[in-house]
Amino acid sequence: MLHRFTLPQLFVIAALVVMALTAGAVWQFPSGPETLLRALVPAWVGIAAVFWVLWRHIAPPSDDASYPDLLPQPLTKDFTPLRLEIRYSDIASLPMGNLEFVIFDTETTGLGVKRDDIVQIGAVRIVNGRLLEGDTFERTVNTGQPIPKHSKRFHGITDEMVAHAPGIEEMLTEFLDYAGDAVLVGHNIAFDLSLMNRADNAHNPSLDTMLLSIAAFPARRDHTLDSLSKHFDEFVEDRHSALHNADLTARIFLKLLPEIRRAGATTFGDTQDLCAHAADKIRDQRPNE
Repeated sequence: MLHRFTLPQLFVIAALVVMALTAGAVWQFPSGPETLLRALVPAWVGIAAVFWVLWRHIAPPSDDASYPDLLPQPLTKDFTPLRLEIRYSDIASLPMGNLEFVIFDTETTGLGVKRDDIVQIGAVRIVNGRLLEGDTFERTVNTGQPIPKHSKRFHGITDEMVAHAPGIEEMLTEFLDYAGDAVLVGHNIAFDLSLMNRADNAHNPSLDTMLLSIAAFPARRDHTLDSLSKHFDEFVEDRHSALHNADLTARIFLKLLPEIRRAGATTFGDTQDLCAHAADKIRDQRPNE
């Protein structure tokens, strides 16, 4: 039965039981109510203080640290599109602060890697550790099929908004031209790359902020953008716009760089290894974990 209660609830119950027993013990002495209260109040205050101190030192500090072995369930466990096994000799030994990154995000018709399509892509650029203001990319995509109602409710993109937009092949050509030789970065990026690769393979090196978060904060339970934005105190503008998501991911990525340096990653090759190790942990996780 006790397993139904959280640890703070158990502490409160224990404190109340001890207070009740103390009151029962004091009440046995033949004294007036005022004398009993003068005896009980200091005892109750002391008991409450002791239990509060114990709870502060024993109870988990936060929900994120309560389940150190619980990893996120990404949209796909196939991290092949990240090409983490490839060593890019021209940048592998370079410090992360010396590289150019294009951080992107997509809005889609759903969450199926094989059945759904991209309807919007947004991207921003980081050069030498600085997010370039005004250097953005944003396009909608005409999939040739009606956008499902549940997707419209999520991101607000309608059939009318994409009616005159280019198809996925033309849009990806424009996006890859924008990206150039930059390292592609995204959150849960394996999903986005899987959808993109059905039309045209992106050969750029890539990194995933979700995997980097797992490597930097192994005790965290929640590695979503919303959770990381709260952790780093980053403002969230519009979580269902590809460009705004890309901007948020870029700001979180910049905050993660010092964290991954503390985890031992100083070069791009080191950072790839962190992502690969985190991906292996997710792949090896049992379904019920």
